[in-house]
Amino acid sequence: MKKSKMVVVAFAVALLVPSSTFASSTFAAGEWDYLGSDVFTNQSKNFKSGGGDFAICLSADSKSSYYQLFEEDPFNPDDKVGSGLYFKTAGSNDFDAEGCHIFRDIGGFVDGTNDRAEFYLAKYSSGNSSVRAWD
Repeated sequence: MKKSKMVVVAFAVALLVPSSTFASSTFAAGEWDYLGSDVFTNQSKNFKSGGGDFAICLSADSKSSYYQLFEEDPFNPDDKVGSGLYFKTAGSNDFDAEGCHIFRDIGGFVDGTNDRAEFYLAKYSSGNSSVRAWD
């Protein structure tokens, strides 16, 4: 009986201790919802966001390049979100050590009947890159 209680307690403690993915200082400020990932050549898939803050992380094997976040607008030109970012480019501090960047206070891009912003990441070099997104 004591052994089964210890197993239950150990399991409960394991659930309470955050994994290294979610304990990262990059995401410690708030609660994040994982939106998915995409491997892309020129433009990632759309990630639907409710606004506020939006985070992207590029994998270590993503191409060194200039990246730009856009909000897709089917009836008007797509909107640029913030300034462009340089990934693994000399002197660039746009991404943290894990390859992540947070766009802050971007609720102004929420629109449409679904009350969401549809963000995508564009890249200006050849080859594949991999992005993960959080809202």
